[in-house]
Amino acid sequence: MKASTMLEHEPQYATILAFDVKVERDAQDLADSLGVKIFQADIIYHLFDKFMAYREELKQKKRDEFKSIAVFPCKLKVLPQFIFNSRDPIVIGVMVENGIIREGTPICVPSKEL
Repeated sequence: MKASTMLEHEPQYATILAFDVKVERDAQDLADSLGVKIFQADIIYHLFDKFMAYREELKQKKRDEFKSIAVFPCKLKVLPQFIFNSRDPIVIGVMVENGIIREGTPICVPSKEL
């Protein structure tokens, strides 16, 4: 019940790490109903690995959830010899100087005063 208070603040930490103990059935049922995750192992390293894998899984879910709205900055250099169409739609060749360009990245041309 005490671990369930973390659901209000940071749900990934609403966990119980049970090292070298048996988790009773009623405790497991209560944890499931409250939304608390229980990790149980007889070897401390396995317990640590389970918990870190759980946190990595949550982090990956969060990344996938916000991938569509995230903007990954990059610096491009226009290659003048590869300007195929300078009007709508603009088709040009570029070289990525810094960062990683991804599909859907908004592109802007900064002024020379920057």
